[in-house]
Amino acid sequence: MEDTEGNIHLRNLSLTTVSNEEDALNALFIGDTNRMIAETPMNMASTRSHCIFTIHVTARSPGSATVRRAKLHIVDLAGS
Repeated sequence: MEDTEGNIHLRNLSLTTVSNEEDALNALFIGDTNRMIAETPMNMASTRSHCIFTIHVTARSPGSATVRRAKLHIVDLAGS
């Protein structure tokens, strides 16, 4: 959805801050359980929604002022 100022707003979008692998996997599993599943002629348990899981990693070595950042997008398209 786009507002009058041109900003994009997505329904059911969530942002979760985690600090370890276990919490990140839990966030992924929660998102997966919220997806719509329905039967199609080709697939008895087809996903009916897209899923985008984005991981932002920020790291700094002890005693260093240098901050390293990375971003990874994992995308699962509906019906795939």
